[in-house]
Amino acid sequence: MRIEQDGQSKKPKLAGQNPSDARRFFRVSIHLPVAIRQQNSDVLISESLDISEGGVLVKNNNDTRLKKGDNVKVHIEGILGEDLDHMVLHPMRVIRVEEDKIALEFV
Repeated sequence: MRIEQDGQSKKPKLAGQNPSDARRFFRVSIHLPVAIRQQNSDVLISESLDISEGGVLVKNNNDTRLKKGDNVKVHIEGILGEDLDHMVLHPMRVIRVEEDKIALEFV
């Protein structure tokens, strides 16, 4: 497991700054194994790039059929209330799919 602090601090809003550019949650760079179960039960195995209270950014291995708005269940190994006796799946929604990454939000 590798954890890196994003280095972003809360900054005062500047005049003319687009509010949509501001992050709602502090992000931490963390690289952990991730399994994304799609609605058709296909599973995408990947790696987290960063995580926040609002969601997770994962590496896109380019073998996904995920689309913006898809609801998925996600297992992130090593965090988020994991229990050694069973795998915890967290309901999430796909926010965007890019060539190299997938953004997911907790629902």
